Amino acid sequence: MRRTTRIVWLITLAAMLGVMVLPTLAQEGYKLRRVFKVNDIRRYKMVMDMNGEMLMGENSMPLNMQMVMTYREKVAGIKDGKATVHTTIESTKMYMNGQEFASPMMPDMSNMVITTILDERNKVHEVKGLERMAMGAPGLGGMNFGAGFNTPPMFPEGEIKVGDSWETEVPIPNAGDFKLTARQTFVSVEKVDGVEAARIKTEVEIPYERMMAAMASQMPMGAPPMTGTVKVVSFTLYDLATGNVLKMDGDVVMSLQMQGSNPQAPQGMQLNMTMKMSLTQVKDEKK
Repeated sequence: MRRTTRIVWLITLAAMLGVMVLPTLAQEGYKLRRVFKVNDIRRYKMVMDMNGEMLMGENSMPLNMQMVMTYREKVAGIKDGKATVHTTIESTKMYMNGQEFASPMMPDMSNMVITTILDERNKVHEVKGLERMAMGAPGLGGMNFGAGFNTPPMFPEGEIKVGDSWETEVPIPNAGDFKLTARQTFVSVEKVDGVEAARIKTEVEIPYERMMAAMASQMPMGAPPMTGTVKVVSFTLYDLATGNVLKMDGDVVMSLQMQGSNPQAPQGMQLNMTMKMSLTQVKDEKK
């Protein structure tokens, strides 16, 4: 009886301590901000594994490709609270079934430099240099598939706590007033190589037809209409001290349909693809 009473007392005490501690933990908030330093350099490696199929009438073509890209980010200057960041594409390689190949749709991006002006909340004020990321495809001309590059979702204005969710607008260069809405969730705080980081989940759904309409100026005359959706779910680890990206992984599910009478484009084409993405920091050998 005495032993049972002691156990009950210990459980009650633990519960009371839990009630006292939980509110303290719940009150802890974090303010995500970018901290820029002139000449600060970070180098990243991005890997995209793409699997799917292209359907053209009764014919189908399996797609199994991988893209590996390395790039460097350098803070070139800071003015009026905004940083000018130069992103240099060092290398881009494509693989099909494990063998490297030169894709006719992939533009030459070697030593390409993208200039982005952004503030401490990751709000992008200007982007230049994306023109060379345009990918040519039959019937599509040189549409800029790199439009979303260097346009990260903004950090919230105030403090956030684990479990909080918010929405931010992601502008797409050369798409007029068209913007994507990203839903973000503060999942957890964890350590990455000894660095305290915030794990943020980002969910974006891209209505392809609306985006194509907004980017009509980049489409050739008579291009066939495309419909469908692209859904992106990613998890990014941000350095809590600097706001820099430490690593990211995510999934993209794409389902697109093309119809039209353009002789350059397959009629009744459908593209179904899933992509797994990963982004990691790598040692900068040029420092």
